[in-house]
Amino acid sequence: MNTEEVKPNLPYSSVDPHSPVPLYHQIYLDLRRMVQRDILFPGDMLPPELDICQAYGVGRQTVRQAISRLVDEQMVERFAGRGTFIREQPNFIQFFLDRSFSQQMREMGLKPHSQVLSHQTGNVELEVPPMQGYRGEPCLMLERLRLGDNEPICHQISTILSKRCPGIEQQDFNQQSLYEVLATQYQLMINRIDHVVRATAADGYRADLLHVEEGTPLLFVGTTTYLEDDEVIEYSSSYYRADRYEYSTSQTCRST
Repeated sequence: MNTEEVKPNLPYSSVDPHSPVPLYHQIYLDLRRMVQRDILFPGDMLPPELDICQAYGVGRQTVRQAISRLVDEQMVERFAGRGTFIREQPNFIQFFLDRSFSQQMREMGLKPHSQVLSHQTGNVELEVPPMQGYRGEPCLMLERLRLGDNEPICHQISTILSKRCPGIEQQDFNQQSLYEVLATQYQLMINRIDHVVRATAADGYRADLLHVEEGTPLLFVGTTTYLEDDEVIEYSSSYYRADRYEYSTSQTCRST
């Protein structure tokens, strides 16, 4: 274990200033990739902030945001006067709720895939508080089984308000990410994702979908997704397998 020297010649990936993904988040993902792929080991020291700035061609505040995200997720630890070091990582897989499912799967080295179970247009009828003000508005109701490398991970039912994204029902959500479609096809940027999380148990229907026993603990996540003008664009009810994953989340998607 190396506790004082910086590992030279790290394989930094380039960042895209035109991507809908904020620069700090692209850098965070790249540094996280190095940890997950054993390019950076527990005890290794991150390069100084200025070196990382030069590697990515960004300002110091952007790099600090990326490193702060790693600190929040306990992947690195800062020591005053010494530097920032990679922490020992848990043995289970972390699943982060504040980003798209497809993005998360790719970060984990898995191929994202969805099986559309139901796909229909209609009007909002949900009684949950974030959606009560949108009752009667046109929407797409989308039910999917979410998979990574063909392993079922989540059963998800989404209500997508279609006023800002007309024709969204024509997209193929067996392969496409909803958030990526909103960003690339409609130039709609996600600003905030709020969650309500509670424990639940698999009924017979979800047990069959997720390949678990009936009564197996699941994590229910009610997600409300907001655009930059604080307008709701989607509400989803998701049921995640809780036997193989640890789930983490943050509140706001900031831009740089």
